[in-house]
Amino acid sequence: MFGMGPGFLAAFALLALLTLSPRSATAQSKPPAVAFPEAEAPPASPAPTNPTSEAPSASPAPLPPASASPPPAPGPAAAPPPAAYAYPPPPPGYYPYGSYYPALVPVPPPPPRYSRDAAVSSTPFFDAIVVAADWENRISESASIGAQAGVFVALRVRLTAKISFPTGGWGDGTGSTASGLKTPSFFYAFSAGYAAVRTPTFAMSPGLMFARTDVSDYGSMLGFSLPLDWVMKGGLRLGLEGGLGPAFGGRRAVSCSEPTSIDCSQRPVYQDRKSGAALWLQFHIGFGLNHPGPLPPEVPPTPGAPH
Repeated sequence: MFGMGPGFLAAFALLALLTLSPRSATAQSKPPAVAFPEAEAPPASPAPTNPTSEAPSASPAPLPPASASPPPAPGPAAAPPPAAYAYPPPPPGYYPYGSYYPALVPVPPPPPRYSRDAAVSSTPFFDAIVVAADWENRISESASIGAQAGVFVALRVRLTAKISFPTGGWGDGTGSTASGLKTPSFFYAFSAGYAAVRTPTFAMSPGLMFARTDVSDYGSMLGFSLPLDWVMKGGLRLGLEGGLGPAFGGRRAVSCSEPTSIDCSQRPVYQDRKSGAALWLQFHIGFGLNHPGPLPPEVPPTPGAPH
């Protein structure tokens, strides 16, 4: 150590002197509280002279040190989490607030309703008719055009009267070539039936019909008829009617060239016609009066409401 030089020895001696001085030893021997003194506490307020008459006044709260920084301002409140749907889940078609709604589709109104007797309530009625008639041993007409008028009595009994005019192509059902018979100018017929089937747009009224021509030589027809009527909501009518039964009566001219037991000395010579089957087939289209209006729409019953 003595070989380090006189400068180094002088520095070492000064450091040792400072360390062993009395002030340094006193500071090192005291506790840390003495080495680092605390701030002095404020003096206590004097006790009141008359404790029974006056209450001691509360000492004011100590002010925060000036050097303390103010508390930070509160930030914006966090948004609450989205509300979850309660059980059960929302029904189909439910859209939460803020979502896009689908285009509203208008609900079509319910179809009009009519009473069960709407078809037979369309009375009286008037129709144009096309008739094909074939009466055995009498006449055969491929098409005749005419009209009919009818009425439903008490919404049950169907009565009609009709007339039709031949358009050509008729012939004697016997195949006779003898002349002397007048050509019929028109058919006329009557029918009566009962409306056994009735719906708002349809009626079926089986019954009887009687028909003949304006020439008595061709006899008459009496048979069973079955008219079918379709009635639209405005009163328009479409229908078919078939008739089948026997044809009877009438007479025909007889030619003397035919083998017969009739005396041909008198002119003309007539012979009664034989009975045979008769067919009547008719198509009609027309309009009925007093067609009823639609019924009010049905209102579903309210749950819990008295009936």
